[in-house]
Amino acid sequence: MPDVDVLIDHLATLVPRLAAEHGVPGIAVGLCDRTGPLWSQGFGGTGAGSPVGTRTMFSVQSTSKLVTATGVLLAVQEGLAELDEPVVTYLPDLTVRSDLEEHPERRITLRHLLTHTAGLTHEAPVGSNYEVGEASFEEHLASIAETYLRFPVGHHHEYSNLGIDLAGHAVAAASGLPFAEFMRTRLFAPLALDRSTFDFARYDAEPDRAIGHSRAFADAGVAVPRRVPMVPSGGLYTCVDDLLGYLSFQLDQGRSVLRPELVAQHLDFPRLRAEQVRGYGLGVYVDTWEPGVRVLHHGGAGFGFLCQALWLPDLGIGAAVLTNAVDHDVQNELAAEIVRLLAGAGAVRSAPVPGSRQPAGSSVPEDAAGTYVGRLGDVLRVEPESPPPDADFLRDSDGHVRYLLDRPSGEVRYRTAVPGLPPARLPEEALGTYAAIVNGVPLGWYRLRHDAESDVIDLPRRGSLEDPITLQLVEVAPGRYRSATGETLLLDGLRTTYANIPLTRREAS
Repeated sequence: MPDVDVLIDHLATLVPRLAAEHGVPGIAVGLCDRTGPLWSQGFGGTGAGSPVGTRTMFSVQSTSKLVTATGVLLAVQEGLAELDEPVVTYLPDLTVRSDLEEHPERRITLRHLLTHTAGLTHEAPVGSNYEVGEASFEEHLASIAETYLRFPVGHHHEYSNLGIDLAGHAVAAASGLPFAEFMRTRLFAPLALDRSTFDFARYDAEPDRAIGHSRAFADAGVAVPRRVPMVPSGGLYTCVDDLLGYLSFQLDQGRSVLRPELVAQHLDFPRLRAEQVRGYGLGVYVDTWEPGVRVLHHGGAGFGFLCQALWLPDLGIGAAVLTNAVDHDVQNELAAEIVRLLAGAGAVRSAPVPGSRQPAGSSVPEDAAGTYVGRLGDVLRVEPESPPPDADFLRDSDGHVRYLLDRPSGEVRYRTAVPGLPPARLPEEALGTYAAIVNGVPLGWYRLRHDAESDVIDLPRRGSLEDPITLQLVEVAPGRYRSATGETLLLDGLRTTYANIPLTRREAS
């Protein structure tokens, strides 16, 4: 067992220093083992004139997905749902659109939704990170029927808010309880997590709660939106002590609340290749961090908050970092530092990844050279004589190379332009620069323009168009285009959207 006291002393000094360096108003940090919290502490202020304490409630954003997945497993334990049953069993009115297959909703299961392999896009037209508004969660769910799948059901993993929201909705439908009430009675109450809720009204009325901060909103003199409209995927409000209590439940194999074999389902990530050793299971990343330690984790970001929750099963320790600002990476810096120090104290290292590099003399398939982009904007240029190690090229049903699969992680990069596809020609009046705007604040820039081979969309990288990610467009119907990453561009004369994000014209071509 590592000397946790040494780590605690280090964190007590490090956290306020990082908060000051990065301008983070408030941070709550803690450590736990299988019995419960070992240590927790609040630093700085809530943003409402009071200090952060260990019971101060924060929004944890996408860390909600981990807890929602546990809720689905609790429904499975009760016999209310099955992971591999089509989701229309519980949501018979569900429909989604696809140019790739008919009635995909009849194939999508709860497991597809929780592992992000259903093919769904990330945002919905109503109630999203970019279209917050006052719409209800029910209106958000209804708008999912207007979205188009990015790839065939089960093809690969691609992160999506919509899948988790549908999974939570299915649990509510199967149980006959509102989702927030199901989670309260089945998980939070049995674990005595009395500061955890998916009910925004409770959080909003709570005096000891953190207020989210964003430099972009502050510079514009606008408040950060408070209500997260994507409830199961991002609407959990909790405190550091409760989050540690949840991580203890994971370390303790579900205690008496969830059977151990169902807790283990969290770690069952889909494998596209036998060499895959990392992946996204049921609401959790199964990962290896430096210096080669197995880490289970999920972070969250948005609406003025950043969070990281993790546990090291081989060492029996978990950690949580909650912050009320977004213009930093302190939550990940602290998480990495905790893992590094724990590993130095004797954490069990993961076995080396088995060798699966390209054989000597191998080359890139003739029709596969080009540029590939990952979910977070990471770009890889593949040259004809330089095949990337540990990777496979995946083709679509028409034989075109579209994806680059990393075998150890299962992560997929998308080819930014596919030779041989029919060129798209955008209307002249649609060309120009656009902004994604939330509450009057531009959060990202986009550009539609002519290119030599086919018209393209430029996506922001690091928030600007100075070094954009350029994606080929293909017209699939009048006014509807599909980008190289499978996202949909809609031009209906009144409104322009890309990936269901409303775009506002800022400059014509």
